[in-house]
Amino acid sequence: MSARPQRSARLIFCQAVLALEAFAALFATLVLWGLSRADEIDVPGAVVWGGGLGLMVLLGYAAGQQRKRWGLALGWALQVPMIVGGLIEPMIAIIGVAFLATWITGVRLGGRIDRERAERDAAAAAAEAAGETA
Repeated sequence: MSARPQRSARLIFCQAVLALEAFAALFATLVLWGLSRADEIDVPGAVVWGGGLGLMVLLGYAAGQQRKRWGLALGWALQVPMIVGGLIEPMIAIIGVAFLATWITGVRLGGRIDRERAERDAAAAAAEAAGETA
């Protein structure tokens, strides 16, 4: 019975960040909707909900597309709307920057872990092959 191959660390990290960011977008949408209802911001509720739900759906979709090469580019692009949301409410930009930092860390650290796993597997395969020929 063969062992199941490990999933990519970068894939896991990126999917997790995007899924959590979708929840953050939900909460940001609720905050903006509340501010809109209280006339604290000048953005109609329909625009808040349309933009917020659209961003949530895109973030969820991007999380599911991380196995594809363009999925990573979509993930990078979707870091922008949360930061730009700071034009309406500055705290949203702070959350967006925190998610951007987490995204960068996940992409870089996940890639490094994947490279180290590949090197370890190659060394183990070479050692196994050397042991079979001896």
